[in-house]
Amino acid sequence: MKASVFESAAAGDAEKVETDTLSWRLRLARRHIYMKAVYLRSLLRSRVDPRPVVHVMGDSHVGIFLKKKPFVAHWFGPATAYRLKSPTSTTGSNRRLLRVLRHVVREKDKVLLVFGEIDCRVHIYNQFVKRGRAVPMEELIDDTVESYGVVLDRIGKMGIDFYVSSVPPASREPNVFAVPNYPPPEARCFINKAFNERLRDYCAAHGYPFVDVYSRVVDDEGFILDEFSADGTHLNRETIEFFNEGLALRP
Repeated sequence: MKASVFESAAAGDAEKVETDTLSWRLRLARRHIYMKAVYLRSLLRSRVDPRPVVHVMGDSHVGIFLKKKPFVAHWFGPATAYRLKSPTSTTGSNRRLLRVLRHVVREKDKVLLVFGEIDCRVHIYNQFVKRGRAVPMEELIDDTVESYGVVLDRIGKMGIDFYVSSVPPASREPNVFAVPNYPPPEARCFINKAFNERLRDYCAAHGYPFVDVYSRVVDDEGFILDEFSADGTHLNRETIEFFNEGLALRP
């Protein structure tokens, strides 16, 4: 499965698109089989290859790292930062995360966490509206980062060399999947920027390396620069060099 196909297909899950069709079920099954194979291959590679491996775990934004050494992409479906700590997450993200972490070779491997974009694009504003706009979005963003932080703190105690990625800037894409309470453009830009600032501050306060790609790919209005956009929402492979710098990897 090519990375571009993976990205565009996986992106649909976040908005809960119509899944009660045979074609969608087959596509979803195919993706789960594919990512299971990726996991098993990465496990084997991390054990037999003396070179460092970077395990990239997260939502569909891990797609740009597919088949790009030294990265191994682990897609957890439409996983959110807020629910990553929960064993009962509907995507099983907590269980999947722990499964991969158990096989990380601590002496040489790195871990890059790529979560939060779905929270920013869908869930934070949805909660803002559902609560009658009485709870400030800043508070909802803080709650999301704090919930994500529970997982970061757990990983921090495991002796794993891990990094936390910023979320990309907001896209100009309209509400193509008819998401309830989809935020207007100005709200999307605000949420992504504020989320990154709070996540950066949390990481700084706890000594966790923060990979800031956001500031490298955002335009003056707060949207993703066209030159770094794969499909309007996801970053393209040109941005991997920014991740390399953040991870202190040689190109």
